[in-house]
Order: sequence, then C-alpha cells, then structure tokens
Amino acid sequence: MTGLNELHKTVVTLPADTEIHTERIFDAPPEVIWDCFMDPELLKQWLGPDRLEMRVDEFDARPGGKWSYVHIDSDGTEYRFFGEFVELDRPVRAVQTFNFVMEPQPPPSVDELNLIPLENDQTRLVTKTTFESREQRDGMIQAGMEKGMNEGYEKLDSILAGRER
Repeated sequence: MTGLNELHKTVVTLPADTEIHTERIFDAPPEVIWDCFMDPELLKQWLGPDRLEMRVDEFDARPGGKWSYVHIDSDGTEYRFFGEFVELDRPVRAVQTFNFVMEPQPPPSVDELNLIPLENDQTRLVTKTTFESREQRDGMIQAGMEKGMNEGYEKLDSILAGRER
C-alpha cells in the first residue's frame, strides 16, 4: 500500500465480545469530516468498497430521522442498508442504528461516531459499533467490513486532498 493510507492507517480493535472500535486520522477539521458523513451527495462518493456504486434512497439527518442506501455490484446485485439517527451533535458526535436487509432480519447495531479535533486542522475519527451478540459482530467482520471501510476511507482521503484549504 502506498500514499495517504500509510500516513493515516485505520486501527480496528475488538475491545468486547459485542463491539468493534476503529480509529483513524483525517487531514481536515471535524466540521469538514462531519459534512462528508452527513451530506448524502458527499457520502455516496466515498462510503463503501471500491467495486460497488452507491445510491442514497433516504437521508433525514436529524434525531429520529431515517436513512437508507444501496450498494450496487457490477452484476446489478443490490445490498441494502438502513437505520435511524439517534443523536447528532455537529460536528463532534453522531449515533445511529445500522442494519443490513437480510433474512432473517438481525437486530440493528448501534454506531457511535466521535470526531476529535487535532492540531493542524486534523481530526481523529473514533467509532464504536455495538452488536447484540458476538456472532453478529463476528459476522460483520467476516463480511469484509474492515476492507470496505479502508477502501472508503481512502476515497475520503482523496476527496479531502482535493478540497481548498
């Protein structure tokens, strides 16, 4: 791997049987990172694995507001995700539920995003995802979550590198 990914590596840890934590540094202040997460037009430019396109079907960024999006594979296969915003404290903290459409429908996980300002207009992104069971957590990991997240964050790095400072 080369480029920005080496500079700002995503660190994934499993601190409890039902949790996944991630940390990563981005070269932009929290307000800019927040907008990349909360503006559906920006979100669909970077979120998810490289091989998938993204369509945002619903995005009501307010407590109680619903969101849904679809990742689309080159063969037309669709992967649907949905949830609800629980807490939004711009530009430092967001909590939302997260689910993937499948049978049987699993209980949602809870995703917590914290954006911590650093020197030089950088931000430390810290996430905590909490599942109802270890099996659910392990299933997310086995589904390629870390690879897809890293590919998405590399696209976000490119978006941030191209913006005016």
